[in-house]
This record gives sequence, structure tokens and C-alpha cells, in this order.
Amino acid sequence: MMIKKYPQYQLFKFTLLLEDEKELFKKQDIDSRAVNGTIINRSYYSAFSYALLWLEEKIPKFKTKQKWEFEAKGEEFVSEHRQVRNALRDYDKFSASEKLWGLHNLLKKADYRLYDPLTEKDLEKSVKYMNEIIDELEF
Repeated sequence: MMIKKYPQYQLFKFTLLLEDEKELFKKQDIDSRAVNGTIINRSYYSAFSYALLWLEEKIPKFKTKQKWEFEAKGEEFVSEHRQVRNALRDYDKFSASEKLWGLHNLLKKADYRLYDPLTEKDLEKSVKYMNEIIDELEF
């Protein structure tokens, strides 16, 4: 598989570029929280989409279930994001699953708690987790 040609990998590379060049986006009327929040958001979705692709490629017949599929079977709904984390754990990718969970928590802070400050440590952790997930899930 030529992973470098896939959009999931391109999003990963672009997120690294955003992080490297973040100072270019910080302007008088754009504070660092907006820039850092965007990078954390992209870090999560980069890692999530990469993990989903890895599962679909490495696990025969892996596919996330839609809400209606849970309802049709009378089962409790599990989000696509949790399904991916659970599947990683089920296939012995515990570290990737835990880091994706950590990234998800940072994403919620960045996207939904807009008055909570984002620290430089939050940003560094998000990029670190993204890199480690990509490294763990080899193609």
C-alpha cells in the first residue's frame, strides 16, 4: 500500500506543517488559542482517520456500524470514534487506543470548551500522540 498517497497521510503531513508554521497564523486579531485549537483538532482527525484506515486494511471485514444498525439489533449505540478505539484495543493496539482517547479529550477541550485555555503542553501532547499513533500503526 502506498500510504503516502492517501488523504489520511496527507492530513497527517499537513498537520505537522501547521504545527511547524503556527506562528505565521498568530496575528493581532487571532490569538494562539484559535491556532492551537485548530492544530489539536487536525491532530485528532488525522490520527482517527489513519487508525480507521489501518483497521479497514488490516482486519478482514472491519467496518464501523451506523446508529441505525445498533437500533435495529436493540443494542446501545457506540459512536464511530469509540468503535475505532475499541477495535484497536481488541487487536492489541492498546497504546494507539489510549493515545487516541487522550487526543479525543484534547479535541473536546479545544472544540467545545472555548473558554478553557489551551496550553503549549496540550498542543505538544496532541502532536506527540498523533505521531506515536501513526508510528504504531504501520502499513
